[in-house]
Amino acid sequence: MIPKKIVLFLLFVVCISACGTTEDPLEPEPEPEKPVVLEYGTVSGTVTDAGTGNPIPGATVTLLEISVETGVDGAYSFQGILYDDAHTLVVEDANYKPYNEPFALNQERLVVDIALEPLKDPEVEAQEFFDNFSDLLESLDVENIEAILALFSETYVAADDAATLFGVASGIIPENYEDVVPAITQLFEEYVFLEFLFKDIEIDVTHARKMAVTLRLDVNAEKGEQRDLRELKAHCKFEFRREGADWKIVYWQLIALDIRL
Repeated sequence: MIPKKIVLFLLFVVCISACGTTEDPLEPEPEPEKPVVLEYGTVSGTVTDAGTGNPIPGATVTLLEISVETGVDGAYSFQGILYDDAHTLVVEDANYKPYNEPFALNQERLVVDIALEPLKDPEVEAQEFFDNFSDLLESLDVENIEAILALFSETYVAADDAATLFGVASGIIPENYEDVVPAITQLFEEYVFLEFLFKDIEIDVTHARKMAVTLRLDVNAEKGEQRDLRELKAHCKFEFRREGADWKIVYWQLIALDIRL
């Protein structure tokens, strides 16, 4: 027969064990984990020329390995971009210094405007262009005609006002791209001396691929064996477009013209 004290001890141990495995009805149940909600926003802006403030069309903007080109107004836009503190916007254009900007996206719409620094100074390039143009014309060397043609865009056209048309008829200004070689060839054949002076150059830069130039052009020439003197003074307007790495003339106008025979 088991002693009474041992029986009581065993009952006590059983009760303690049972109490230890019983859940406390007052203890709150753990809350279920909330699902992660991903948020997305839009990143947009405008790419401009740092010097002029004008929009740059055709620049490549890259975000998350997605690339878009800016429109004629310099605008770009990316939609459905995940909120994150470690995004980087990369902007590239052949005529501007490379650009990248880290940013955080934590809002529905974020505007990131970017100003690009041109690789070259268009005003310096314009002066170099006219210095070269003058040297080629004054050479009277038919071997330079192809180099002169290369200064004109294939879309080049002269203005159709009275002063410019007179310049075209005089053989000083080509009428269009197809007329450049015949006009310069005739000029070189008729004149034994040419001096083209481009003065008072004023430049209106749109961006690194487009500009307009107004200037004064003085032409001194001697024609034929008799070396008949010709003088021309004109107020001109040129419009330029960069094609590849080079500036090309797309438009030429004589605003005012004075010819002395």
